[in-house]
Amino acid sequence: MRLDTIANYLTKLEDPVRQQAMVDSYSLVLRPILIPACAYYLFVTWEHWQTQTGILLIMFSFISMTTALSFYMFHKHLTSNRTMSLARLEVHSLAMHLFMYLNLLSYLLVYDVQTRYIYFVLLAFIFAITGATARTVMISVPLSLATLYWFSTSLPSDLYAEYLSIIVATAFASISMTGLLRHAIIRQIDARLLADEMTAKAQSLADSDTLTGIPNRRAIFEKIDALIERGKPFWLGIFDLDGFKAINDVYGHSMGDRLLCAAVDRVMEQVSEGVMIGRIGGDEFAAILPGNLTEQQVKKLVSNGIESITSPYVIDNQELTVGASAGLSHFPDMGTHSTQLYEQADFALYKAKTHFRGQCILFEAADSEEMKNAIAIERELREGNLEEELFLVFQPQYSPSQKRVLSFEALARWENPKLGLVRPDQFIRVAERSGFIQKITGILFRKGLAELKRWPDDIGLSFNLSARDISDQTFVLSLLGEIMKAELSPARLEFEITETAVMSDLATSSAVLSRLRSSGCKIALDDFGSGYSSFEYLDQLPLDKVKIDRSFIRKVPHSITSREIVAAINGLCSKLNLRCVLEGVETDHEMAVLEELQPDLIQGYLFGRPMSGEDARQLIADQQQPNTDHTARLSQSA
Repeated sequence: MRLDTIANYLTKLEDPVRQQAMVDSYSLVLRPILIPACAYYLFVTWEHWQTQTGILLIMFSFISMTTALSFYMFHKHLTSNRTMSLARLEVHSLAMHLFMYLNLLSYLLVYDVQTRYIYFVLLAFIFAITGATARTVMISVPLSLATLYWFSTSLPSDLYAEYLSIIVATAFASISMTGLLRHAIIRQIDARLLADEMTAKAQSLADSDTLTGIPNRRAIFEKIDALIERGKPFWLGIFDLDGFKAINDVYGHSMGDRLLCAAVDRVMEQVSEGVMIGRIGGDEFAAILPGNLTEQQVKKLVSNGIESITSPYVIDNQELTVGASAGLSHFPDMGTHSTQLYEQADFALYKAKTHFRGQCILFEAADSEEMKNAIAIERELREGNLEEELFLVFQPQYSPSQKRVLSFEALARWENPKLGLVRPDQFIRVAERSGFIQKITGILFRKGLAELKRWPDDIGLSFNLSARDISDQTFVLSLLGEIMKAELSPARLEFEITETAVMSDLATSSAVLSRLRSSGCKIALDDFGSGYSSFEYLDQLPLDKVKIDRSFIRKVPHSITSREIVAAINGLCSKLNLRCVLEGVETDHEMAVLEELQPDLIQGYLFGRPMSGEDARQLIADQQQPNTDHTARLSQSA
């Protein structure tokens, strides 16, 4: 073995990982040898009982039996203990050599049998192969050859010369064998460690998000499954960023990626030991909080994270702001499977984004039935024949001044063979959360256009758009394409949006609505007054119509405040050249009070319930007849 090879070998052995790898490799070499060696020395013991007597029998049998037993115990130890240190393996290996050496030496000291001198050569080769370290070999092989030399000095000169040659040849052969074996083992260890390192890197890449470097969806679910398997309680939080899409659209994906990384850095600074933060995808993240945290404790931790995210960011001299909402589920109180826990946390997140934006919401037992229904609805949305099952009903918008219906609002309905007639608020909410809303919007919009073509040109149609609809400019352009394909005037189409739909991304919503309005369509703001910043939308959105929320209309007969609010909004719309619809007018008493305000348009059960397309056509035909009391007709239809 060359000096540089030896130096390199000794340097590598200083690495604890390599030391353990050497132990594992030499254990594989030693284990197959020890049992045959044990059997051999048992045979030697039997042979002593056949040929020896007295003190020699006791001495020889003791040495050989001790050797056999030590080999057996060494084998058992290697088999059961894979974490043996290299130093300990070295001691065991040296002891094994010593026992073999003593067996031969004791016999030759008593019986100087010249033909058995050659056994020292065999021992040297065995020591060269089974020495756990170079130190072991450097002790055992020279000892064996030195003893052979000592015995050979008593031989005639010609035999002495022969043994001297054998000793020299054996020394070189042993060194070569030791060097080759260790070189091969080290190369095998290097290859294995490299493979392990590459596997670890591949595993790290497979479990890490390439953008942020935190655990990805796969790693998150593996962690959840591991905690569930061990029965360890934990909270699972799902949170995403509010307003992130607008930043992506305005500043580009590169800026969005940097914002995501900055947000993750802030959250990681807040994370305590044991908490795992991972990215599910897009701007959706997960947090695993192990331990028996109370609801108050986990809410405080998550709220601190949300607060850190919402502080302004400065990237390339641009100040950016996003919000965050979160949903939480608990193992084992709320669920016992990773998918179930994720769905619960995601459901709570949806509630937060819909009703409590910027907060963290815990999944509750009362949510289970609602989520169960939502899962059933989602399954039927996925598997059902929506073209056949979805349909529209139409509610008239009546003009008191002209005493006629000017337009209809298209309202979605769904009758499923398994679920029956599903409430619109239920299936639309599920469709928005599960990503089916645009498919539903597309189907219903085409059906609405087909019905509109059958109406006179002076009758319009109002159609509702969801938050997801107006956040996707490509989808909105496809709706304009459907209008052109139907050869209808865009001026007959009105798109209704709610405050909730635009508040998550006002900039994008305003741009999309401006595109619709520039094409000739009208824009209406529904449920005006139900939010906290409605007047801001009057200034920032390209509106043609405002629909006052029915909660004010119902209070008008007995609330002076509600009456004044409705009057103020109605007057403001008049000054801003916006049409104003009073929604939810159901009684003559309500109408009597509202008539004093000279309302522009009325919509409610008093003037017509939602009706089929056929009934809408009949209503339109009736009001085309001269000398007909249209108000009476509408009241009858209601």
